[in-house]
Amino acid sequence: MTTLLDLTAHEWSLTGWRPFAWKLRKSAETGGFLLPDHGPYPARLPGSVQENLRRDGVIPDWHVGHNSLAIEWVEHRQWMFTTRFTFATAAAPVELVAECLDYAGWVLLDGAVVGEFRGAQLPVRLPLGDRLAPGGHELSLVFDLPPEGQGQLGYTSRAREMKPRYSYGWDWCVRVVAIGAAGVLRLESHPDGRVERPRVSTRTTADLAQGEVVIRGEGDGELVATLRDGATVVATATGPADGTLVLNLPRPKLWWPNGEGAQPLYALRIEARRGGVVGEAWDLDVGFKHVEWRPCAGAPAAALPWLCLVNGRPIFLQGVNWTPVRMCYQDVTVAEVERLVGIYRELGCNLLRVWGGGYLESPEFYAACDRAGLLVWQEFPLSSSGLDSNPPEDDAFVAQVTAVARHYLRERQHHASLLQWCGGNELQIEVPWQGGQRRNPLTLQHRLLAALDELVRQEDPAHRFLPTSPYGPRFHSAREEFGQGLHHEVHGPWGLDAFPGEGDWERYWTDDDSLFRGETGVGGASRAELIWKYTGGEATWPPDSAYWRHASGWWTQWDRLKGKFAHARPPAALQEFTDYTRREQAERLAFAIRAKKARFPRCGGFLIWMGHDAFPCLANTSIVEFDHVLKPAALAVAEVFKSPPPSAP
Repeated sequence: MTTLLDLTAHEWSLTGWRPFAWKLRKSAETGGFLLPDHGPYPARLPGSVQENLRRDGVIPDWHVGHNSLAIEWVEHRQWMFTTRFTFATAAAPVELVAECLDYAGWVLLDGAVVGEFRGAQLPVRLPLGDRLAPGGHELSLVFDLPPEGQGQLGYTSRAREMKPRYSYGWDWCVRVVAIGAAGVLRLESHPDGRVERPRVSTRTTADLAQGEVVIRGEGDGELVATLRDGATVVATATGPADGTLVLNLPRPKLWWPNGEGAQPLYALRIEARRGGVVGEAWDLDVGFKHVEWRPCAGAPAAALPWLCLVNGRPIFLQGVNWTPVRMCYQDVTVAEVERLVGIYRELGCNLLRVWGGGYLESPEFYAACDRAGLLVWQEFPLSSSGLDSNPPEDDAFVAQVTAVARHYLRERQHHASLLQWCGGNELQIEVPWQGGQRRNPLTLQHRLLAALDELVRQEDPAHRFLPTSPYGPRFHSAREEFGQGLHHEVHGPWGLDAFPGEGDWERYWTDDDSLFRGETGVGGASRAELIWKYTGGEATWPPDSAYWRHASGWWTQWDRLKGKFAHARPPAALQEFTDYTRREQAERLAFAIRAKKARFPRCGGFLIWMGHDAFPCLANTSIVEFDHVLKPAALAVAEVFKSPPPSAP
């Protein structure tokens, strides 16, 4: 492979058009050429349309006040990114390679449409012609109006587009439907044909005496693989490119979760050769760990095992739910990702759950987790909704989702940090209950989840597949059902409203019998100075104002607390209120985690909902604020995370 041009290093321009005016160009009525409604503006890729427009002063900062409402018009234009490049000599053949183009549109070469793209969860690889003549060329990416997707309060049964759903609004963010390109964007040439990157996985025997790197290729010629520990070659293998190579490593250095040991990584290089000539080459980092899942002590026989052993050692899994870092994920920097991963490492986390309302986390995220010892629970891009949480099961949708899942598997299964795959967030079915209805977690009886389970078994048997989270007979852990074996992996509670009495919260957690807590949170305000920074002149008191409802309507806790603050007056009132909720969040969350950790190995772990804010929420269940400042809750739970659990058998 030859990378002809890294298009992310090029200068781009951005123009906005009424739908299809860019394609018509010439007016039938006047004979004149149509011009864009907006631009041209200087632009950067990767990046979102919204961030480029904000940088150019065209739209306001959507993090401030009600400004997100003022930028929704951006969704109703077609946006064209254009760059120019020069080839000194002819190149053949040439492909446009894009890691992510969100969501749909057209590719133009020298003014002519040469292809289309659709879907944000799969890469784009588009031929640009057998030969590009020497000289100058113009390349344009035109993004169509994004689909009207399903936000948090919609219907999972209608969410058919493979576009991150959080963009349409969630309880922890406003609506900003991101448009643009993320990740790799380049022109490639493959004169002798392209070879797919082989699939790579690792295995470690239960006695920890042997490590293996398994490489499965597809193509012609041969594969040559070399494994290095620093500068030292520790294993090599050569074989047909359409076969399987296995590199054996006696007594590998073991990769451990954070707090349990070191995270040694080995450098793997794979070369695809034809006639002794290297055509393609790939460099990956791999690590060796052995994971075993056992039943929690005293667990019901029908429950999935939730006691995780890594390298033979029982580990209490603890951490946070990882949600998108920014509203426009195309603009997230490597530095931001590494900073957050570093924060969670320092807090004592050993597991991050990548939530299903987002996307496949980046290679840089996984690499950071590999180095930090943070296990990753990666969900496929499916999530619950307010009105139903049951995804479609028809042939077309099953094929679409399994294609995306196959991409997830092949791109990330080699990472040492990967712990398990999950079908999606809070996927449920309504069932009759006590004369009404209740929602229960879906099982492998659901056709789509069964197909995903089979895919993981075929493509990545080293990692287990969880159909959805929560999983088991019940979604929540209910006090009236304690002791009945119904609470396996559960979600909630996310607040204190159901615990009005003195000691209610403490009794609940002392008596809780759940095997694993996939999501639990307590609301807490951001610090007052951050709130004031982003008000845009909006009223911040009392916490039921239009601004609070716009940015943090679910988590104000005002109905519960307004009696306590009825006589508070601004400006001191906001400071008093935020300080109180932050202390309360810290105390209650720390108690809950401590109670569950004390039950280990009867309970396998606890994940906080949620880690960080993608938007400057006035209040949220996060423990890291929008600007990555820690809430008091983060420091409180760190003390619990860093304390040892009871010994496990």
